[in-house]
Amino acid sequence: MACDATNQQLNGILIQLSRSILQYLSEASPWVRSDSDESGRLVNSAAAAQRDNVGTIARFLNSREHFIDFGSFPTEYTDLQFLALDSMLSSILNGQRQICLSLEETATAVDQKDSAAIELLAGVLASEKQLLQTLADAAGSDA
Repeated sequence: MACDATNQQLNGILIQLSRSILQYLSEASPWVRSDSDESGRLVNSAAAAQRDNVGTIARFLNSREHFIDFGSFPTEYTDLQFLALDSMLSSILNGQRQICLSLEETATAVDQKDSAAIELLAGVLASEKQLLQTLADAAGSDA
């Protein structure tokens, strides 16, 4: 039987992913210089991959008949309108680092007998780390 505490922790990760700064900026369409159009495509691609992870967690929680809360964007994001994408890359990277840290912490905090949840978290963590590395490489920064 699935542990409700584990499901709640997974839902917390789902909210963090679905309401990340990466997701917000993909919806807000930040300004991108025409010579930096590749950055815009990269952010949109990364946001789509992250939405896939949200879907994976949502399907998992749904299979356990757990109520899914998708949360809402933090209010401080509303100040991030009409900004250049280049100026937001460090915020995106910091957000991705925090997501990876939360995934690692959750993987150690959940019921270790729940192998399905552990496997899910490992897959999502690997995907989010890859997104972080891809975004860091594009920004010329360390992951």
